[in-house]
Amino acid sequence: MSKTTPQTKQSRAKLSTIFGDTKPEATATETPTERIERAERAGQTSMPFWVPIAAKRQLRVMAAEQDTTQQALMREALNLLFTKYGRPPIG
Repeated sequence: MSKTTPQTKQSRAKLSTIFGDTKPEATATETPTERIERAERAGQTSMPFWVPIAAKRQLRVMAAEQDTTQQALMREALNLLFTKYGRPPIG
């Protein structure tokens, strides 16, 4: 965990005056943790998980060969898994 020292604050202030403030000021109705959600992602969440590098490459190649996206292939894979275990496919 890093601490903000007076020197750090001064350095940031100097950089801000040299390069301009890179962060827009928060409005009164906006909190710093508020995120804008894209409409096509409403009701969805990301699922990050670790795979071997070879699996990532193979998925990218398969997507290109099938003229589709990696996301579409992963949805297909999840639906096959759900079906295998007696669950209904989703989206």
